[in-house]
This record gives sequence, structure tokens and C-alpha cells, in this order.
Amino acid sequence: MRTYLFWMVQFTWGIPLNALGAMIAIVLILKGHQPKRFGHGIYFEIGRNWGGVNFGGFFFVQKNASQTLKSHEYGHCFQNMMLGILMPFAVNIPSAIRYHYRNYQRKQGKALPPYDDFWCEKWATKLGEKHCKEK
Repeated sequence: MRTYLFWMVQFTWGIPLNALGAMIAIVLILKGHQPKRFGHGIYFEIGRNWGGVNFGGFFFVQKNASQTLKSHEYGHCFQNMMLGILMPFAVNIPSAIRYHYRNYQRKQGKALPPYDDFWCEKWATKLGEKHCKEK
């Protein structure tokens, strides 16, 4: 029942990101990638050394991703359920800008604050940890 409710909310209030996530998932499946389950979410492991990205109930992480990374991206699934159509503006776009800016700063040799210092990343980590315990 929980999985049903998870996906019902994802595909109603959270539909914008899920539509994009489902399209990416279909392309990856057609290219031979196997989807995996993490809690109620669906994820794919692709590429190396890049981290992860979330699109609603779907997330995409680097190969051999740590449990911590998968849990964090799973936390974004729950943010999407709460924020719905506001998620791209409240979390995804600011997070993507910050991710690329951090990469730029890293290449400049600058010291970086912890990844979870950004409010929405800290929130995703906490949600992921909470819901991983409930699996």
C-alpha cells in the first residue's frame, strides 16, 4: 500500500519531474540498463564519479554508488512528494547551479563547505535516512 501511495503522489502533485524521470528511464531501459529498487523508488546506475540526480520517484547515480548517496537521492523523492510542481524551482535548479559552481571552485583549488550545508541537500539526506529505516 505504501508503494502505491508513493507513486500516486509522485504521478499527481509531483508529475513534472516524474514525467522527465520516466522518459530518461525508458531510454536507459532501451539501451540495456537495468532499473533497481531503492525503497519505493526506482534508480539506475550509470557512469562513474559524478554523484547522482533525482527526477521524482526516479533517480540516477554513478556505478557502485554508496548507500549514503542512494539514500540521499531517495530523500529527494520525498521532497518531490511534498513540494510537487515547486520542486524544480525550490530544489532542483538551485541544487544544480550549486553542484556546478562547487565543481568550478574545486578546480580552482578552493576549500568547499560540506555538501549538506545547503538547506535542501541537508533536508534530502535527513529524509533519505528516515525513509531508509522504514523500508
